[in-house]
Amino acid sequence: MNRTLPTFYSESQMLSLARCPDPSTLKGQRDRAILAALLASGLRASELCQLQCRDVRPSLVFVRRGKFGAQRFVPLSHRAWLSVSAYLSRHPAQPTDPLFRTITGQPLTRRLLHKIVTGYSRRLGLKGGVHACRHSAATRWLDHGLNIQSVRAMLGHVRIVTTVRYLGVATKALVAEYRRCLETPEGGGAR
Repeated sequence: MNRTLPTFYSESQMLSLARCPDPSTLKGQRDRAILAALLASGLRASELCQLQCRDVRPSLVFVRRGKFGAQRFVPLSHRAWLSVSAYLSRHPAQPTDPLFRTITGQPLTRRLLHKIVTGYSRRLGLKGGVHACRHSAATRWLDHGLNIQSVRAMLGHVRIVTTVRYLGVATKALVAEYRRCLETPEGGGAR
């Protein structure tokens, strides 16, 4: 089976995307929290839409219903937590309420989520949507040295081969590991 490499955003593009919404408006604050959560956690669209307020803590997201009904914990960056908590302070809700809601208070749908993400992406001249955010998170984790098994667990992949495709785009960590091996006596590096 011939698979293409995942579409992903560079770290600077991820930062630009996360900062794109105007946090002075209610909608902008919600959208900033959504983008920060997606880019930091690598959640699927359905997983983000199903999050309840009680599922997000300062450094952790609990996915109650992942693919195939699987549950998992995913780390959340401090920056993403700040965006989510700022959103919640202006959009109070009960613990079992949906975390992200429409302006009228309805649960966020996958369709609206895709529209939000692609809208900001296009505004920046980027291609991709929610899944590109997921790919970007995985690629960033690998580039920063997280091992493939940890990335698999964080993404909620059942099979490691699904996660391995991210190695094709996560080049920083691969180059660093290659250089490290060449410099060690066992690697036969330059003398």
